[in-house]
Amino acid sequence: MADIKSKETQIEETQTNSHAHPHHVLEIDQGNNAVLLDINVDGEKGDAGSIKLAKDNHTVLIPQPSNDPEDPLNWSWSKKHIILFIVALSAFCGDFSSGAGIPCIFPQGAEWNMDPNKVNYAGNLNVIMLGIGGIWWIPCVYYWGRAPVLFWTVLAGTFFTLGCCLTKSFTAFYALRALQGFTLTSGQTIGLAYIKDMFFFHEHARKIGLWAGLFLLSPYAGPCFANFIIDGTGDWRPVFWLVLAICCADMVLIVCFLDESWYRRDIAQADQPPRGNHFSKLIGIWQIQVHKGYFLTVLSSYERLWSVLTKSIMLPVMTYQMLTFMWSVGINITSSILFATPRVAGGYGFNSKAVGFLYLTPIVGVSIGELFGHFFNDFMANRYIKKHHGVFIPEARLWTNYIATSLMIPGLIIVGQALEKHLHYSAIVIGWGMYVVGVMLASVAITAYALDSYPTRSGEVSCFLNFARVCGGFTVGYFQQPWGAKDGYGLSFGIQALLVAVAVGILICIHRFGAGMRARAGTVD
Repeated sequence: MADIKSKETQIEETQTNSHAHPHHVLEIDQGNNAVLLDINVDGEKGDAGSIKLAKDNHTVLIPQPSNDPEDPLNWSWSKKHIILFIVALSAFCGDFSSGAGIPCIFPQGAEWNMDPNKVNYAGNLNVIMLGIGGIWWIPCVYYWGRAPVLFWTVLAGTFFTLGCCLTKSFTAFYALRALQGFTLTSGQTIGLAYIKDMFFFHEHARKIGLWAGLFLLSPYAGPCFANFIIDGTGDWRPVFWLVLAICCADMVLIVCFLDESWYRRDIAQADQPPRGNHFSKLIGIWQIQVHKGYFLTVLSSYERLWSVLTKSIMLPVMTYQMLTFMWSVGINITSSILFATPRVAGGYGFNSKAVGFLYLTPIVGVSIGELFGHFFNDFMANRYIKKHHGVFIPEARLWTNYIATSLMIPGLIIVGQALEKHLHYSAIVIGWGMYVVGVMLASVAITAYALDSYPTRSGEVSCFLNFARVCGGFTVGYFQQPWGAKDGYGLSFGIQALLVAVAVGILICIHRFGAGMRARAGTVD
């Protein structure tokens, strides 16, 4: 254990004190991120003492909540879930705006007399800015607060979206798309910090699934609606007016219901600063007033990024996330080209309406993945806990990823063969659907694993996983279609499936050696 810990690490440690009873020694912190989650040990219920339990009277609440009603852990069920929906919708706006621009490249190319492939570069830039913005905004939530960062970034992103609706120039559109992605990505990384602040350890997997499920729908919902709009109007601007409407709806919810979830549980309730009014917390005035001694310093907030990135398991986890998820982004970015290429040129020749219906495939896939994972992740966790005397370790999360792999690899192969041999579009539906179900399962499980490994670094974990996701997808957007056209989609998607198999090797190493790697690397300082 390092001698010097960040304020948030100290906060966590004050919530994992030891308690004893005649039969079992109850210590919540079992060392190396293992925790006691259930006091029913070997069929005998231990004496919880002063440890606070969930309503089932045997699940240990981690972190231990204070008695302060202002503690986000003590907020009402409805308030927690309204805020969870808001941060999920904010995350939705980022990828929805990105995906909605994909079918627009053909009418935009016609308007600006440009090759659609060149117009698509604006979409590629938007994607990489989603990753860069995620890293940029995370330190701000520790020295300024969660609520003002989300409020101001979504507000700025809404105005940049309005600019996209009104611009007449591709150069201006290109710049606005970059700024739009840079600002609207905040919900994709701040969301995990809110989940960590408001929900207990045993609730994390399900809440991550709900949050991730909504924003992982967005890159498919965007092109789905956009294709229907373009088919009906022949114009790309109504698509961005729809994006603007969703951003405005999100802003209304933020203004009405969002609250600041940063809370110092190591400070006694009597010494907590007054929380201020709703508006002052929303725009960041309250956070500035109480900053000294309550929030982290600017320097330490940025140092936290490095402290997480240099931990031994983070790069393997990020590599796994990139190799499994990047093909999803790549297919999405190039879908209008892959599926709308005329038959005489070797494509399927789908019109905008047909491509819109095809996008129902990944939407259903994400929904199935969330529904299955919502229950299966908890089942696997509870199974491990029962077998290990109430103790849980982060590596127990990873079993779900093997099931995900069994769907992702054949799914990619089927999509490649369908495109290569011009099989019936139902083959694309089956393959794409299988792959997306696997991606949804893998993303939630690996995110929960990383959060369990470094619970005091929820924001940093989230931003690095998001960066890995979009960075890989950004690169695929440039070579997916030319690669398939040159070497054949059967070969290109087959190699993609092979790289997912390589990711499984990384997963096995994390699963087998992750605990030891964390122990040797030590805690985050």
